[in-house]
Amino acid sequence: MARGIGRALQRAVSLEGFDIDLAAEGRTLANARRRQVFRYLCLRPCARIGDIGRQLRMSQATVRWHVWNLLEHRYVDADRTRMFPAGLIDPEDAALFATLAAPGRAAVLAATFETPGISFQDLAARVGLTRQSISKIASELTEFGLVKLLEDGRHRRVRPTDVLARKREANRVRADAFGEALVRRLASEGLSPELLRRDETTLLVRFGMGTQRVLLDLSLDPYGTVLQRLE
Repeated sequence: MARGIGRALQRAVSLEGFDIDLAAEGRTLANARRRQVFRYLCLRPCARIGDIGRQLRMSQATVRWHVWNLLEHRYVDADRTRMFPAGLIDPEDAALFATLAAPGRAAVLAATFETPGISFQDLAARVGLTRQSISKIASELTEFGLVKLLEDGRHRRVRPTDVLARKREANRVRADAFGEALVRRLASEGLSPELLRRDETTLLVRFGMGTQRVLLDLSLDPYGTVLQRLE
């Protein structure tokens, strides 16, 4: 049965695009580029406008315009200049996600998970930063409880904590509610959503008007995807 579902999804993807605009004026997610921005913010809450633009190959002005539309229609919430999908994360973690979105932070944290107890010197070589930068970033991560600093003779080492894992587990209920609310929102806008797949980490929904329909796949696991590399 699982294989059959997989083939059905493949057929759906081949027949219906992710990147077309719906002829549905006034519906925020009818716009293909806006869906891309929303999808990116589900992967990287509080991502910087410039980073979103580089990843999606859009100008900063275009990204900013779509983000403000999402904000106006309450698909996105804001904490100061930090934008994140409404209901997907704990708003108190906006500062944490904003820090991890800054250059080098997620890479340093990921390296500590790969090699617990790694020294500042080795960490600098691993991620291509100076030792001074590693010291600064490690201090920032320590403030959020994401790592612990250890003294080992002449070396300072970094060890990850279980804080991110605990936040990820605690967020599952919120993520489930986010997915359900999104499907209801699409239905209330007359976009006739059809749920194709939903599990602990992803949501795939088809929606549209009449015969014109599109697919939207979203990550429901921001505390897990924050350390993943995006090509």
